[in-house]
Amino acid sequence: MAIRISVMKLKPGLNWYNYVAVPLDIVFFAAAFAGAFYLRYDIHIPAAQLDILKIWILPVIIVKLAAFYFTRIYRRMWRYAGVKDFFWLAVSNVIASTLLVVLLFFLFRLPVARGVLVLDGLLTLALTSGIRFGVRGLRTYGSRFLWTTRTRPILIAGAGDTGAAIIREMQSRPELAFQPVGIIDDDTSKRGLQVQGVRVLGTRRELGRIIADHGIEEVIICMPHVSREIIRDIFFTCQAAGAKCRTLPGIYQIIDGSVSIEQIREVGVNDILGREPVQVDLKRLSQYIRGRTVMVIGAGGSIGAELSRQLSRMKPATLVLLDQDEEGLHTIQQEMKARRLQFKTEAVIADITNRDRMAAVFAKFKPAVVFHSAAYKHVPLMEANLIAAVDNNILGTRVLCESAAQNGVERFVFISTDKAVEPANMMGLSKAICEKVVQSYAEASETRFMSVRFGNVLDSSGSVVPIFRRQIARGGPVTVTHPDMIRFFMTIPEAVQLVIQAGALGEKGEIFVLDMGEQVSIVELAKNMIRLSGLEPDKDIPIEFIGVRPGEKLREKLTWDCETRLPTMHDKIFVVRNPEPDAAMLKKDLADLEKAACSCSDDLTGACLRRMAAEHLKFTTG
Repeated sequence: MAIRISVMKLKPGLNWYNYVAVPLDIVFFAAAFAGAFYLRYDIHIPAAQLDILKIWILPVIIVKLAAFYFTRIYRRMWRYAGVKDFFWLAVSNVIASTLLVVLLFFLFRLPVARGVLVLDGLLTLALTSGIRFGVRGLRTYGSRFLWTTRTRPILIAGAGDTGAAIIREMQSRPELAFQPVGIIDDDTSKRGLQVQGVRVLGTRRELGRIIADHGIEEVIICMPHVSREIIRDIFFTCQAAGAKCRTLPGIYQIIDGSVSIEQIREVGVNDILGREPVQVDLKRLSQYIRGRTVMVIGAGGSIGAELSRQLSRMKPATLVLLDQDEEGLHTIQQEMKARRLQFKTEAVIADITNRDRMAAVFAKFKPAVVFHSAAYKHVPLMEANLIAAVDNNILGTRVLCESAAQNGVERFVFISTDKAVEPANMMGLSKAICEKVVQSYAEASETRFMSVRFGNVLDSSGSVVPIFRRQIARGGPVTVTHPDMIRFFMTIPEAVQLVIQAGALGEKGEIFVLDMGEQVSIVELAKNMIRLSGLEPDKDIPIEFIGVRPGEKLREKLTWDCETRLPTMHDKIFVVRNPEPDAAMLKKDLADLEKAACSCSDDLTGACLRRMAAEHLKFTTG
């Protein structure tokens, strides 16, 4: 039974399309065979040759049908015909001609002129390919004369494979009302050439003039490898010229290498960030994830959810998603289910401060790798809720480190923040103490504990980008705390790749930091987001300065002065080492901090936290 089923799957079948294709091919096969005789003998066919034509025309048709059938010509949709389809059509005709040579010359030894068989093959290829590519041409170009919707003149940026694929899809789908009228490409040797019948009009430097001369309404950037500097240049040129600008995802976002019109999206703030995104080769790092049980703590948050997505591509045996937020956890769980992954996913609702609950979860799943991204992170909110910051961030991290060490976890990656460097607020201070907690467990157990420091993560929940976006949607004003406020920024994919890279490199208590270039002005970020919305800052949308909030600094630092900065195998990722904590003293201070938090006294908890900062960070906070 199994053999019969597999044969059936391999057997090429017919569909409704072939009720038209097969009869037409029979006519073409007959016409080609007869035409070959008439051409070879200049219409005056000798009687003996005419008899061969009459007797053998049916067998010739059968041979050609068989060749087309078994090379799956009748499984192709010719309205989407391309070079590959023509290749297989040519192969089918070569096979058919070869079979006819064997049949007529070697088996039956008929006195057929070689020129007849050559002409027959050429005529068959011309007729069968002509009708098929005619169908595609009619669908691509003919339907445009019948389509009454006004088309939008589109300019394509990029004359490579991606641009060609997008143009081809636009031409084959007239209902989208896209009309590609030209291409720009910085390769001057391509000027005047055509891609899918669309001419390369010039380079990026001529973009403004080309938009004006050709009435371009929209420019689509079809260059997945292009730098952010070029995207930013094209976007602002389009804005000045009154044209809309959209783009395709970067190549690292196009998983299978294929592109389509549906992937075209608006140019976003990530695209015009002031530096190139850092790329990490995740395939090389997948060995410590593949086939293992991996736990993501805080899986319902922005970082945790993206971490779960990227880890899922590395094929763990089980992916445990843990969060206290029911809604966020449910969302990422449903996303994982929809992707029909080939491994188990487990969703666990739990509070990381509950020691017994965490011990039970770790004992049940026995994770080999743990990523800890659960934290309270909003600076002004934590200034007003100190005990919550201490309880969740510090004491919760201690519980997780205990559980990891006691249950044989191989790698534990803690996500910190640049606000932990010389902290000016309670959230940053709590994260700085967490780094020391992780360091202390690294020295006392076999588990590889490590930390990763982030800058601000663009578009993460509660970050400045979604806040600005909502303010712009309301018509403003966009509120900025101070005109000199600057921050380090990174994208969510960058942040997650750094975490995964750290998990591969970390040994004992290291802190990994991404080289995020220069800090970005928050005012400039606000202005660019307003421009991305098609509006003008201070004209359409006002910018209002509201003053620095409690606990905020004008600028952040990535490392303490006392820390040693060392390179890693990745030139954009470095590791910092700082003095090891006194584990015994830290353990005692954590116990005192827990008692203070349990007393529900902000004053007592704050005093205890400041004492810990002075003792373990060698830093005094006000």
